[in-house]
Amino acid sequence: MQKIKLLSMGKSEHHNHYTFPKQQKVLKIIRQFLGELGFAELGSEAFGRPLDKTYGDHLYEQEESVKAYIDRRFAYENKKYFVEIIFGKSKVFVMIHTEKDRQQEISKIMGKFFLG
Repeated sequence: MQKIKLLSMGKSEHHNHYTFPKQQKVLKIIRQFLGELGFAELGSEAFGRPLDKTYGDHLYEQEESVKAYIDRRFAYENKKYFVEIIFGKSKVFVMIHTEKDRQQEISKIMGKFFLG
């Protein structure tokens, strides 16, 4: 499992946010943590991949360049989480909103992806 440096984070009862450097490996990490948060059935495995390709196509396995993701926002929602992912010029911001306090659950999942 790939890991990435955590630049900053903040937590409150219903909101968690994380900031990462904008590196190519962040696309794979986002797919992985979205899957762990229960978004696999919503197509999280396609995140960062060419939109005109389908699962099983050898070109589907290629990732888009993270450099092309500037000032872009993505949102995913299920029964437990509302996740926003924002790509800036040099950083990626991930915000996870919940109706119930799920800090420990989120920290356990996200902790798998941090260097340190």
